[in-house]
Amino acid sequence: MNMQVWDTTGKKVISTQQIKRKDRIFCFLFSVSCLLSFAICSYAQQPAAQQRSSVSLEEERLIILKADIKKEIERLEKLKKEIEEAQKALDMKIQEGLLKVAKMYESMPPEEAARKLEKLDEDIAVIILNSLKPKTAGKILAQMENDKAASISKKILIKGKVLQEKSSQ
Repeated sequence: MNMQVWDTTGKKVISTQQIKRKDRIFCFLFSVSCLLSFAICSYAQQPAAQQRSSVSLEEERLIILKADIKKEIERLEKLKKEIEEAQKALDMKIQEGLLKVAKMYESMPPEEAARKLEKLDEDIAVIILNSLKPKTAGKILAQMENDKAASISKKILIKGKVLQEKSSQ
């Protein structure tokens, strides 16, 4: 049934078919609007989901990196311990060698020991004299040239102060 609506002036305003068509268009537009709203909401939520996913991937990557760093720290600590043990062994070997050299110089006559020490680098002579008994070292220094003996004595004093400062810390 097709009805027509007229206004008070007698003009045709709208027919029922036009009303139905407008209703269908309205329903269609409303449906499209709802679909667009849903699509926009889905799109807006999608980056958040992706962001959560990328955050969890980043967290997982950081956990793996943390584990790798922890392993590397453990490896380096083990290596440090091995180096310290090797250094102790080397220091002991050096000390043993120094004691042997000291015994050799103690067994020499002071004049001969003085001549040999004068030919060495002063720092090495200081190390050797410091490892000797003080009485033996004094006899050897007494046989050295005055300038050389004074220079070595000065270095012995400086080294003694440095060692004393280290032991007081």
